[in-house]
Amino acid sequence: MTHCTRAHSVDLGNGYSLLFMQGQEALPNPTARNYELPGDTLHYAPDRPGDVKHVKLDIALDFDQEVISGTIYTTFTALYEEAKSVTFDAIELSIDKVALADGSELNYSLGEKKLHIELDRPYKHGEEFTVAVTYHTRPRNGLHFVKPAPEDPTRPVQAYTFGQPQYHSYWFPCHDSPNDRATTEFLVTAPSQFITIANGNLLKVVDNGETKTHHWLHAVPHAAYLISLVVGDFAVIKDEYKGKPVSYYVRKDRADDARLYMGKTPDMMGFFSEYTGVEYPYDNYDQTVVEIYTGAMEHTTATTHSFGLLFDQKANLDMAPEFVSVTAHELAHQWFGDLVTCRDWPNAWLNEGFATYFEHLWTGHDQGEDYFKWEMLQTRKGYQNEDRRYRRPVVYHKYYNQGFELFDGHIYNKGAWVLHMLRNQLGDSAFRRGIKSYLERNRTREVITADLERALEESTGRSLAHFFHQWIYSGGYPEFEVSYSWDGQHKLAKVKVRQAQKVDDLTPCFKVPAEIAFTIPASEGSDETRTIPLHVTLGEDGEVEQTFYLPLEREPVMVRFDPEGRLLKSLKFERPTHLLVYQLEHDADILGRVEAAEALADRREPQALTALTNALNSDAFWGVRTTAAEGIAKHGTAEAQDILIQAFRELDVKEYSRVRAAIATALGEFPAHTHGELAQRSVEALRPVVEGGDVSYRVESASAVALGKTRTEGNIELLTKALERPSWNYNVQGGIFNGLAATGDDRVIDILIAYLSDTSNYIMLRRGAMMAFLTIGSLRHEYSEAARQRAVTALMHAAEHDTWGPARATAAWALLSLGEKRAIPVLESVASRETEDGVQRAMRWAAHNLRSSDKGEEQLNQVRKDLDELRAENRKLREQVTGLEARLS
Repeated sequence: MTHCTRAHSVDLGNGYSLLFMQGQEALPNPTARNYELPGDTLHYAPDRPGDVKHVKLDIALDFDQEVISGTIYTTFTALYEEAKSVTFDAIELSIDKVALADGSELNYSLGEKKLHIELDRPYKHGEEFTVAVTYHTRPRNGLHFVKPAPEDPTRPVQAYTFGQPQYHSYWFPCHDSPNDRATTEFLVTAPSQFITIANGNLLKVVDNGETKTHHWLHAVPHAAYLISLVVGDFAVIKDEYKGKPVSYYVRKDRADDARLYMGKTPDMMGFFSEYTGVEYPYDNYDQTVVEIYTGAMEHTTATTHSFGLLFDQKANLDMAPEFVSVTAHELAHQWFGDLVTCRDWPNAWLNEGFATYFEHLWTGHDQGEDYFKWEMLQTRKGYQNEDRRYRRPVVYHKYYNQGFELFDGHIYNKGAWVLHMLRNQLGDSAFRRGIKSYLERNRTREVITADLERALEESTGRSLAHFFHQWIYSGGYPEFEVSYSWDGQHKLAKVKVRQAQKVDDLTPCFKVPAEIAFTIPASEGSDETRTIPLHVTLGEDGEVEQTFYLPLEREPVMVRFDPEGRLLKSLKFERPTHLLVYQLEHDADILGRVEAAEALADRREPQALTALTNALNSDAFWGVRTTAAEGIAKHGTAEAQDILIQAFRELDVKEYSRVRAAIATALGEFPAHTHGELAQRSVEALRPVVEGGDVSYRVESASAVALGKTRTEGNIELLTKALERPSWNYNVQGGIFNGLAATGDDRVIDILIAYLSDTSNYIMLRRGAMMAFLTIGSLRHEYSEAARQRAVTALMHAAEHDTWGPARATAAWALLSLGEKRAIPVLESVASRETEDGVQRAMRWAAHNLRSSDKGEEQLNQVRKDLDELRAENRKLREQVTGLEARLS
């Protein structure tokens, strides 16, 4: 995964979305729906003259010079009729010698990205041979050295590797593609004070005095990108699963937090083993938390996690499930991605879609079915947000270089939803039977989507060709528009369903089974009800509009379409307010209650607000309460604000911290320029949290954003002061930066520039300031041209010079958000030499969309000029009023 990017926070689409809690709504929406960028080409799995059987790395790490040197021994079995040469992926490597295992030297040529080796003779199909390459390099990618720096003097010395999609060839020559598998072995020599973590089992450690040599062996074949090495001085927390060692490695000053994040691992191993019917397939499982790195990566038996995921005790209050789910996601990969691996990155949904869905299955097992449904709802919304920017089939072969951009919401979110629909259409037992068959028949093999389709078909007897055609090889999803009416005279319910999406070569009319549920009183005047389902097939023969009738004894009190949320879809369903009120108050399904709360947000009848208030204060699930808070804010009245403020002050601060965070956000929807004195009432509720803190980081951060959005006098000073209070990973500071950005005040630009430009600031703090410019970009016409240009200059410098890849990528997105074309040359120049695919994609995407945004530029410049003149006039007017007040006093 590019960094196996799992979280429920900011998704920049650049592979660095795990670490932040604010700013998603501020992402720019490119005008083009197209996925490809200029220079993208078709890619397929490469040829293999020989099958790689074993890889042995005998290497030494020089931490002072940040250099790796040694010899890699690669054992092949010839696959061609005659294998006369082999080619390794090799980037920026210095080759010292190439030879056979017996020492006989071989001729070779080294290109920009390939090491081509002429063998001593043709090797017949099935013959085995070993090539030894002695080399050294100071890698710019793949292997990362970590040291203390002015931005973090306490940072421990570490080294770690990260290979997905194709970064390992920066530090050793290899077949850097997932369509081959081999057993692996490490002989790694490192300073004696350090321990090492690698794939498989540690066989022995030899003490050389100042150094030690660690011997690791992984005896189960796996793909090259899954190879891992971590070196450093770690606290080691021991656990076990059925007698198998389970270990957590963290920096020593965070040892007490290790179990908060990873402590449920043994339970997860048991759950996944039982659900799939395939026992955890390896001898041990190690998890390491390293510095600088962003994301999480499922190296075989040795997952690597980002420092940004290891939350503290305060975050444990209400952030734990989202972060612990990353632990589950990476563990699920040990089955889906490691034991069974996609053959090429276009089929990466077989890794990431599975890991995402099984992460949600675990969370549902751990937190309850309501939480599972909520997570699936957020996963759907995440995919649909991305789909509004571009649309593509899940399996797609066109990309730029290594395939990083394929690791998006289409393979994670939509992939998970494809599996959810399969599970619901096949039934849980049949689905699990098919998954077990898929794992067992493809164990230690590379797979494509057809392998999953065949395993499910042969296990269940169901033909799935059409299902995979429309959900995997086509794009989009059904956009349902549903209407309901009741014919009292004939006691007949009528439901009209239309698929409103544009049907074309990319997006089909979807043929799907669906349920329409009618809840009616059990008898006349009774409070008891019963539900009558109507099962239908939509989209048959390409019909985009269908009407269904159902005779019923009594008029329904509730009508649901797809009541269990089994379809990936959007839904516009018009119903009378009284039906929605009943649904919010009585539906046992949280999805139905959320749906009703969202719909009632736009209804202005008194009973709508009453129902939302009741849900805010008493619903059994916090997600429904947060939705109700959002809906109440949309009513925008003093009464609605009173309801929110009362709940904010009276709800238990620990039990309902998520709800209070949502209420804080809602209080930001009463800004001074549209709601007058109501804004100050929001400030009075939010100020104590911003000034004094809260038991919840969520509440603190949301309150800071909301306070800034009120745009009342003195907020900039209040927010700036709050920046001094520490928080885990500067999480709250990110909210404060966004609150400042929401004020529309030019002074904020310079505050943010100071934070992002100071290289002694911690990386998370710098990037948090850059994230705020996404908010400023969405409000850019409210800032003066001079202030915007100062921001663009600072962000261009950050895009080019910041030392942290995620910060450079964020700067690119911020420049796109600000819409300034003079950034294009810098973005294109940086992209041309960037080694991190995610950062490069951000640069290319931003430059391309800035270059394509010519429409209305002249009118836009005129609007900016007019706004600047208006600001100048307003400043003069304020000065005159201030002078008049002074004279009168």
